[in-house]
Amino acid sequence: MIFRHNIIYVLFFLCPLLVRAQVSSPYSEVKGNIVISEFHTLDKPASAEGIFLNALLWMIENREVGNTETEEDKGTFEIDYDKKQYLLEFVQTNSEDASRYRCLFSVKVADNIITILASNITYEAETNVIKLVKRLAFEKLQPEKKPKHKEYLNNFAALYKETVKRMLEAISANSAPVITHWAEIKNKEVVKGMSKQECLLAFGKPASVQKQGNKEEWMYDSYTYVFFENEIVTSLIK
Repeated sequence: MIFRHNIIYVLFFLCPLLVRAQVSSPYSEVKGNIVISEFHTLDKPASAEGIFLNALLWMIENREVGNTETEEDKGTFEIDYDKKQYLLEFVQTNSEDASRYRCLFSVKVADNIITILASNITYEAETNVIKLVKRLAFEKLQPEKKPKHKEYLNNFAALYKETVKRMLEAISANSAPVITHWAEIKNKEVVKGMSKQECLLAFGKPASVQKQGNKEEWMYDSYTYVFFENEIVTSLIK
């Protein structure tokens, strides 16, 4: 599970050197790509692994997969556990007008520093004509000429800021997960004895959850079910 998008590596290494070009803060332009990035130094003794896993678990549970258009999009989630970084296509909805913003969302952790980067940002909205989707890449925006374009920039910046805030709150509030099934997680397998967190890392967020006392059923699709007792996997149907 290694990043295939070389541009993300370039952007990460350039983050401290981003030069503001023809876009306003908090945006920057890197080789023609409009990006928005933040880094945060978290209080120790949080470990890099703990920070990364909590950031990853938060994203798994909060990603809006329902707004992706194809099965391929839903699977666009690339994780490198050794380098403590991940990349995914992330969709956020503006509740005011139901417009969407799609981007490549990248997280990287080193020591107790987390860097969060959004690139390849696109504005999306359904038109009135047979529900066609209007798409506009941020590189094509002209905020100095079109007020609507400036509004798109402001809206996405606010959504991004809120996402980062919520992620950091989750990282700070949760202790580092205890992971004992690394081989299975990296192979995207679920086995008996796994914790809920390990199941999330291996399979992602379930489509539905049913609870009965200390027992739970996670359904991923009509063929895949995971059963828990006292938050530990007891059986699997696949």
